[in-house]
Amino acid sequence: MIRFNLADIESARQGSRAGLAAVVRAAERPVFNLSIRMLANRADAEDATQEILVKLITHLGSLRDIEAAGAWAMRIACRHLVAERKRGRVEAMRLTFKGFAADLESGLSPLEDSNLSHADAALAVEEVKVGCTLAMLTCLSREQRIAYLLGEIFEIADLEAASILNIAPAAYRQRLRRARSRVLGFTSLHCGIVSEKSTCRCERRVSAAIACGRVQPGISQFGFDHPSPTNLRDLRSKIAKLEDGRQVAAVMRSNPDFSSRIGELVLELVK
Repeated sequence: MIRFNLADIESARQGSRAGLAAVVRAAERPVFNLSIRMLANRADAEDATQEILVKLITHLGSLRDIEAAGAWAMRIACRHLVAERKRGRVEAMRLTFKGFAADLESGLSPLEDSNLSHADAALAVEEVKVGCTLAMLTCLSREQRIAYLLGEIFEIADLEAASILNIAPAAYRQRLRRARSRVLGFTSLHCGIVSEKSTCRCERRVSAAIACGRVQPGISQFGFDHPSPTNLRDLRSKIAKLEDGRQVAAVMRSNPDFSSRIGELVLELVK
């Protein structure tokens, strides 16, 4: 998931500013994408990413095997997000699947009621989808959440994921199985993308999301400068053809890639 140029790693370890910048650039986006999916809030993910990047560059000298630099960096990122990072804004809400389901069923209304332009409506629907899928994962414990992200979203093999988390492969598989079961159980009942029987639809949540401030018309809280909103009709058609165990992962992977400029800030700090 994190891939470094080994020459850049060695150069950075020798004190090269260019090598250090290359290492930071290579790690920034993967770390941020992992962080925002763990914390479900852009500002918290930016803070966590900065903390992790600082750890990576200040501990490069302790890296014994530069060929394993990617796994080493992932191990640092996961340990920070699971065991060291303070609870974020969404995590502080202590969401449960039961409470989250009740929230999704309230305030549903036609998208037309939002009185948004076509472009703003498309962005708002995407913001609802992304925000919902991220918040839903915080209903899992951090241990189950990181296992789900590594295995289902980033498709890291069991043995590698277990090594990254420093747990036995059997323990990792158990965490992943439990997390997958809980997420699938929830979405099969309450997600309109996964289940036709569910009354909740992303487009029907827009007005309620705007009313409570979760969505701001014309503005992306996730930093999508040039968003390409998901075609939900096509996504639902695709999801319907997948086996149950793959449907939710497909929804999660339909979220756009998240980007940040935290790497530049970190490099400014270590001048």
